[in-house]
Amino acid sequence: MVENKALYGGNEKLRLNLKRERDPATQVDPWQVLVVDDDPQVHDMTQVLLRDFQFQGRGFLPVSAYSAAEARDILERRDDIPVMLLDVVMETDHAGLSLAHYIRQDLRNHRLRIILRTGQPGEAPEREVMLDYDINDYRSKTELTAQKLFTALVGALRSWVDITTIEKLNATLETRVAERTRELAEAQAFSARLVELLPNPVWVKDLAGHYRLYNKSFREFFGIDETTWLGHSAEEVLGRHLPAEELDSDCRVLDGSSRREEFETQIPDCRGQPRTLLVTKAALPADGVVPNGIIGLAVDISDRKGLERELRRLATTDALTGAPNRRHFTSVAHQEMERALRYDLPLATIMLDVDHFKKVNDTWGHSIGDEVLKAVTDSMLAQLREVDVLGRMGGEEFAVLLPQTGLDGARQLAERLRQAVADIRLPMAEGVLRTSISLGVACRGDGDTHFDHLLGRADRAMYRAKDSGRDRVEIDAG
Repeated sequence: MVENKALYGGNEKLRLNLKRERDPATQVDPWQVLVVDDDPQVHDMTQVLLRDFQFQGRGFLPVSAYSAAEARDILERRDDIPVMLLDVVMETDHAGLSLAHYIRQDLRNHRLRIILRTGQPGEAPEREVMLDYDINDYRSKTELTAQKLFTALVGALRSWVDITTIEKLNATLETRVAERTRELAEAQAFSARLVELLPNPVWVKDLAGHYRLYNKSFREFFGIDETTWLGHSAEEVLGRHLPAEELDSDCRVLDGSSRREEFETQIPDCRGQPRTLLVTKAALPADGVVPNGIIGLAVDISDRKGLERELRRLATTDALTGAPNRRHFTSVAHQEMERALRYDLPLATIMLDVDHFKKVNDTWGHSIGDEVLKAVTDSMLAQLREVDVLGRMGGEEFAVLLPQTGLDGARQLAERLRQAVADIRLPMAEGVLRTSISLGVACRGDGDTHFDHLLGRADRAMYRAKDSGRDRVEIDAG
């Protein structure tokens, strides 16, 4: 026992201080210290000294192994031991170093703090050994007094606590990263699935304008597969069908001059049928600010546009003759009158009425009367320019608007209209049905400040034509 006291020292004052620092009311597990040494006396003395130590309110409990092989068995079953006091020479001269190598390389245990001890004074391990075997501390048994043993253990425990805390934080962080990665993967999968299921074409282009993604509706519209257009630009794949707004809208979105682009365009579908699309584009930001590409969405509004055209036609067109109705004719006429007044342009109008139309209805019936009106409309439309407007004002009465036309030109056209209607021959069971029209012509004068003035003058001239025998043209020279 005298020899052991020389080895570990008899610092009674240190032991008393340590005892006073312990809290008997604290019930916590002690720090476990693996003592690996083939000398039983070393184990006995270590146990005596550790009984008086305390660190962070916890005592120390020695775990004894009398050989490197026995220590292996313990460490293979347990990874909660923070410190090991390891003798170098046991079964063999290098048993301790072999055990250290086994712990670091085979068990992958880098938390365990290894304090290497040797009973041979002056034989400190070489620096390479300390590094190669990842030895944390070295002590000679002759200098390992109670105070130095405590100091070595506290330093090792602090290191072990730090490493354990870091590993737990890393494990927690890795778990959170894994969970976040899984959540992001699920969110991306959901987004991709949602985009794929959208009933409207959706696509993504990179900064160079190359397609990087498009959904099922997009593929079905253009008749392509999942990879046909990937890596290609709209110019390459659409060619002459490329909408004029496509490239300009991309540039405005990417340079930040427009947060949202929206336009209507026509593009042929996979069957070559022209379809009207409402295209919406926005920047696809990479970090919330800098654009990483462009996302686009198209809505096929072909049916809606067709319905709008039909509604517009029904609202502006006479259902029987196909000519503009009175409201639409009047609207266009007022616009032309304002333009003529602003720029001092000539403007003429013709009022005309089908002669004896009531007699046609009374004699042949309204269905024949409808045929007469349609024939009169068709014959007159064939004589008009593209800028001229023929309107049915009601019943058998029509009006013709002649922009940028003087009195002589209007008179000549009126005569052609009269002759075209006079040439109509509708086959009937009793022969053919002929008809005629009476026309009044007026040209904008200095006193005409409103289109109704001009139309009224033409109307009065028409009635003079009817009163003068019909099938003739009368002029109101103003």
